[in-house]
Amino acid sequence: MLTYEFVEKHGDEYVYCYYPEGDKTAPGKVGIKADGSKRIIEESENDFGKRYAHHAMKDIDITKKNGTIAWY
Repeated sequence: MLTYEFVEKHGDEYVYCYYPEGDKTAPGKVGIKADGSKRIIEESENDFGKRYAHHAMKDIDITKKNGTIAWY
């Protein structure tokens, strides 16, 4: 599970902070463009193997400002 918050928009890139397990002391940051391209801007120190970053890039809806993503 992760939570996320919109941070800013640079041109056509939406930047979000993501928080593994909702832990706001260890944020990561991803960029998602409207054309579908994505990148990890900053990896969370609690994101071993970049699993949370990949879930964030795959599942964040850029029409939303914040939310929660859960998987099993």
